[in-house]
Amino acid sequence: MLGLLGGGGSTLHAQPSTYSAMPIHVSVLVLGTTLAAFVTISFLLCMVLGFVAPDWGLHRPWLQFFSGLTGFDLRSLALGTIQSVIFGGYAGGLIAIIFNFTSRRLG
Repeated sequence: MLGLLGGGGSTLHAQPSTYSAMPIHVSVLVLGTTLAAFVTISFLLCMVLGFVAPDWGLHRPWLQFFSGLTGFDLRSLALGTIQSVIFGGYAGGLIAIIFNFTSRRLG
């Protein structure tokens, strides 16, 4: 077993930690943009799945979260994409703000 862990002559040295407990900061813009991109890509993949395999019905649970969609038309595609960007950015930004606040208080 020692051979698997780096040989019989290996020694583990413990170093004193130089890490100071600094609060972690998350960029509101970066997290908001990241979540907006994730939700938008997920929506577009859902729409593609609805076009490719409409009989499977796997797209229906996702589409219920978007208001005003009428089906697989250009209007629904544009409306869903806009909603994905807005709500994804809102959620990501709000999560970052809450995280930064909590990190400063507890961090």
